Amino acid sequence: MFDRKKYKSFARIQLKKRRTVPALMTLITVLVVLLLSLPLIKLWLAMYSELLNAAAAQSSRYVLQKIISNYQKEIERIAFLPWLVFFTIAVCAIAQFCVYLKMSRGPEPVSFGDFFAGFAYWLRAIGAALWCRLWTYLWMLLFIIPGIVKLIAYSQTFFIVAEFPHVSVVQALDISKKITQGHKGELFVLYLSFLGWALLCVLTFGIASLWVIPYQTMTCVNAYHALMKGALESGVVTLEDIGDVNGEHYGKK
Repeated sequence: MFDRKKYKSFARIQLKKRRTVPALMTLITVLVVLLLSLPLIKLWLAMYSELLNAAAAQSSRYVLQKIISNYQKEIERIAFLPWLVFFTIAVCAIAQFCVYLKMSRGPEPVSFGDFFAGFAYWLRAIGAALWCRLWTYLWMLLFIIPGIVKLIAYSQTFFIVAEFPHVSVVQALDISKKITQGHKGELFVLYLSFLGWALLCVLTFGIASLWVIPYQTMTCVNAYHALMKGALESGVVTLEDIGDVNGEHYGKK
């Protein structure tokens, strides 16, 4: 049974007296991504400002085309940055998930060493991000709703990649689809339940995210464990599928 309130309650208990490392991981990730994004932000602001100044006198479409033409060299110069930001987020995410997964298994303290150790999976992180993005994009070509449904179906891929190093990225996505089967609506509600917290982050200029993001991530990790356990118990997924034949993570059936 999917119990959203229980996962949140567990998250608060698991984070108690262990918030420092999660908060600092969040801060480091946000700062690195922001630093990499500065040229993109600067370019967007310059183009937007020029568009506002000229749009009143001419056709907005014509003005936009002219502005893009004027900034063409700058756009080409930093064309790789969106991908760099995308890959950076993926790598930082999997490094953080390694820490949250450890926190979910026991009360022992975590350290920055656990965070940095997670960067060893950088190639798997990039592979998982690209594989999920490809399939989400293909579904989005049909309609927005199927794309969102599939995005939720693929949402557990990174947890699987982080927890089971011997499971391939392709297989991790397939397992994610299996364990989310019948629970996509509940996961969607879980994600929506953090909208109020997201608003708080905006109102506090991101400061609240140092508390909210660890809380949200820890909750999602708990939900992931419940989904995986349920799939194993029902036979949808086997210990052999996840490379846990010795039952180190979920015990033998």
